[in-house]
Amino acid sequence: MADELSALHGERWQVEGEEVRGPGALAVRLGEPPDGDPHRLDLVFLVDRDRPETAVPDRITGVDGGGSGGSGDGVGDGSGDGDRDPVRRGVEVWASTAGAALIELVAHNGRFAGHLDPSDPDGMPGWHAVHGGVVGWGTGKRFHDVQDWLVRNPVLPALAPALGGDLGRDQLVGVQVSFGSGPDGRTAEVLVHGEVHAAASAALAALDWPRVAEGESYARTFVLLVRRAGARPPADVGLRAAGRA
Repeated sequence: MADELSALHGERWQVEGEEVRGPGALAVRLGEPPDGDPHRLDLVFLVDRDRPETAVPDRITGVDGGGSGGSGDGVGDGSGDGDRDPVRRGVEVWASTAGAALIELVAHNGRFAGHLDPSDPDGMPGWHAVHGGVVGWGTGKRFHDVQDWLVRNPVLPALAPALGGDLGRDQLVGVQVSFGSGPDGRTAEVLVHGEVHAAASAALAALDWPRVAEGESYARTFVLLVRRAGARPPADVGLRAAGRA
């Protein structure tokens, strides 16, 4: 985690006790594997480690399969790299999606993630948002299909009716979206503030993303809903005027 965030951020992150700490008051706290699953970790990103109201919980899931890459470039060839640890690969995916959005919250310069204001057709109606990267992985000739679909089809507007107006808080709500298919079937999951949102997950499953018949194709992204329109920004977290980066 420290290595991935250091490489992404260009600033030093290091392990201190039970936290991975970055510059200023940034920190990530890792939890224990839930239900004894060694390929899953719950975590909490803190914009200010001394202020629990700045916490954004999320989950890391181990990534198996072949090539992977972020949106825009660097997509693997799907030939497979199964010798790599699934949890470490899961950390890489998390850093490129959730980590990027959360660092952008503090950097607010458009370098790490894109900004969407409440009226943006690709965003979440009624919310200022920071959109992290889109990462895909899988095997076979069509391993990139789901990632390509997600890049072309913003899912926030499609999920908004299922998410509803009440997300439990008016600022710093993390929305993780992951879906795809392989030999073991299909998966579609939306986490809101670290918990599975059943209605949004069902809405995601009903969208017309590619179902791969041979090989595997999966994708994940993360959006930080910074604040509901009209709400004041989180204290001491400066945000530039929202706009597409």
